[in-house]
Amino acid sequence: MTIQELMEKRAKVWEAAKNFVDTHENENGVLSAEDSATYERMEAEIEDLTKAIDRHRKAEEMEKNLNQPVNQPLTGKPYAGGQGEPKTGRASDEYRRAMLNALRSNFRQVSNTLQEGVDADGGYLVPEEYDRRLVDVLNEENIMPKIFNKDVTIAVANAIKQFTK
Repeated sequence: MTIQELMEKRAKVWEAAKNFVDTHENENGVLSAEDSATYERMEAEIEDLTKAIDRHRKAEEMEKNLNQPVNQPLTGKPYAGGQGEPKTGRASDEYRRAMLNALRSNFRQVSNTLQEGVDADGGYLVPEEYDRRLVDVLNEENIMPKIFNKDVTIAVANAIKQFTK
């Protein structure tokens, strides 16, 4: 039987027990010995049904708990931002944004974020694939050889570049 059926049966037995008491009590409200034994059997049946309902509920709860997954599935990204050590150098988000800005402006907007060390040591960190592009832009924009009327040497991306007039 289902829990609902057991509860309905218990309710019917309870209504029958109440009706039995109402119809079999004498004017003093006392049941005869035979009627009292019958009423006690009805109470015992109600208690047995209540115990059966509790057993079914516990069994359903246990079944529900046993059917749950052991672990929670990964539903988000494995990396949770803000954890771990902050990134530095070329791995930092600030460097990435500055490099993208420099690339978008054809290296006309180069920020200090791209600088590492001192200018005499090369100064700016530029990935090797952009080195040639940076040198081309510097050739176009460099007015120093024109002003001084001689060749100029500039250190770029850990390499020395010669700009001629």
